[in-house]
Amino acid sequence: MKIGFIGVGKIGQAIIKGLLSSQVNNQDIMVLKSQHHTAQKVAQKYHLFLANDYSALNVNEIVIVAVPQSALKAILEQLKAHYHGLIVSTSGGDLTAVNAELPVDTSFVKAVPNTPVQINAGITALSFADQESETNRNLVINLFQKLGQVYVVPEKLLGIYGTVAGCTPAFVDIMMEALSDAAVINGIPRQQSYQIITQMLLGTAQLAQKTQQHPGQLKDEVTTPGGSTIRGVAELEATGFRNALIQAVEAANK
Repeated sequence: MKIGFIGVGKIGQAIIKGLLSSQVNNQDIMVLKSQHHTAQKVAQKYHLFLANDYSALNVNEIVIVAVPQSALKAILEQLKAHYHGLIVSTSGGDLTAVNAELPVDTSFVKAVPNTPVQINAGITALSFADQESETNRNLVINLFQKLGQVYVVPEKLLGIYGTVAGCTPAFVDIMMEALSDAAVINGIPRQQSYQIITQMLLGTAQLAQKTQQHPGQLKDEVTTPGGSTIRGVAELEATGFRNALIQAVEAANK
């Protein structure tokens, strides 16, 4: 399968990196030339095909549009005139409205991937129009499954899926930074503190994934009556840690 890209910013490059590391041949990936030469640099870096115009994209079964939302309308107009195939947008757009304007042999799908797709440990939420064929659905799902877990959701839920999967890594990064500060205050070297924290998070996540236990149950397994962990948990509750996370997600989802 050949895949084209319009837009190779952070999310576009993350998808490309993930595809290449999942053994997709670099000769099966094409990027459309950009005014700011970003695409040219990415094509050179990863040895990808560079398309000089929209018509050249027609060799691709799928074209992924990963541009700022403000640029999407103009790009869709060009694709409508020059491309016939599957358009996957990480840039928004209304499924019903866009598909109604496209030729009958062109489809529009929405995707919300997060940046860990670049190491094939990502999450992608997908939404399809009701009339989308099973063949096209499977084509897109199989592509993004190379990059991690895939969830097919109603369009109205794409926003919150994107927030939970895409924004919360930044929240976790802040938590890691704060935990590292606390470790450094108490004498652990900075670099070693990050090694400990990242391994702790990895192990905790893998334990939750493997056992499928409720997080509250896993927390209880770590705490003992009168122990240091439960005192720390009590301080988190007193300072509003749980509510801060809820409010952060609410704010990001607006």
